[in-house]
This record gives sequence, C-alpha cells and structure tokens, in this order.
Amino acid sequence: MLDLTEIPGFLRLFCFKLVVVLDVFSRMPLAARVFFAEPSGRDIARLFAAAARRFGPPRHSVSDQGPQFTSEAFRHAAARRGVRHRYGALGKSGSIALIERFFRALKSIARLRVKPALLRADLERRLALAFDYYVWCRPHQGLAGATPAEIYLGRRPAHLDAIAPPRGRLGESAGFPPPPFEIRYLDPDHRLPYLVRKAA
Repeated sequence: MLDLTEIPGFLRLFCFKLVVVLDVFSRMPLAARVFFAEPSGRDIARLFAAAARRFGPPRHSVSDQGPQFTSEAFRHAAARRGVRHRYGALGKSGSIALIERFFRALKSIARLRVKPALLRADLERRLALAFDYYVWCRPHQGLAGATPAEIYLGRRPAHLDAIAPPRGRLGESAGFPPPPFEIRYLDPDHRLPYLVRKAA
C-alpha cells in the first residue's frame, strides 16, 4: 500500500507531507520520505521504484485515488515493474484502512499532535524513532501479537516464549528472584520502553 499524510508543523504555520510504502502482510513500512510541499507523481514514482529495487516489486499495490497515484509517472513506474495497481473505493472510508491506521499509530508514537515539529530535521529524527519502535517493539493485534519485524523476517514471535510474572499481594515480598531484564527507552522522554536481558 502507498499513501501520504499531512503532519502539521509548529503553530500550524506550515505542513509536512509524509509518504509511506507499507507491506500489508507484515505491516512493515518499506520506504518513507518527508516532503515540505505536496509531492508530485514523479516523487511518488521514485519512492515506489526505490522500494521495489530494494525489496522486490509486489504483485499488487493499493492506494487512494489522489493525483500522485493516478499520474502518468506513477502508473508508468508500476507498469514497468509488472505491478498491478488498484485504487481504494472513491469516497469510501476504510478502503485503505491499514495504512491509515499505521499513520495514526505512527503519529501517536512520535507525539506529533502534542509536540509539533519545528524543523524537518526534528520531524525526521522523531519519525525514525517512531518507525524503529513500531517495527521492532510494538506488538500488533492483527499479527496475533507479533511485531512487523518478526513477521517480515520470519522470526518466531517473542511473546510466544514470554513467562508470566510472579503474582503477590501489595506490600508482600513474593520471594522470587529479581527479573532477568531491565527496562530501557528509545527516546529521552521515556515514552518508548523496551526490555533488555541483564548480563549474567
């Protein structure tokens, strides 16, 4: 799937445009690029071609009917790689729901509504952290609790080997050894936690 979303900048004085190519099977974002203005069909075609070169062309691609995706440049880029492009239903909410849900999750992880970006470099740094967290740490209900990286790379989902924590009453010592992991964070605000095994 391909789509673009608008990201308001500081004080809504300007808007960034984020374009993403998403693998639907694994929910893995394959390519992304931030634009300061509305991207053209040629811009989208270049991003799509780069993703196809790196990961191989898909059999099908899906987008909305925005002018970038109906442009001659994009249609030519898809046809040249043998990709059948399909469009979501015009005016029908949810026809490209997976990528819309991805954008919502990404904006929430990066806190783009709470703390709008002032500079493109700041936005790209925050998006890089959000992409890393989304891909490697965030389990998905639609993937039966796996992360996009686990599905895309064919790894056994880590949650299948999880051990239930010991239970006890508040204030009582459970008598169990300390956990074999510690919590670390991807971001300085301590909003994106992940677990690391303690050294023996």
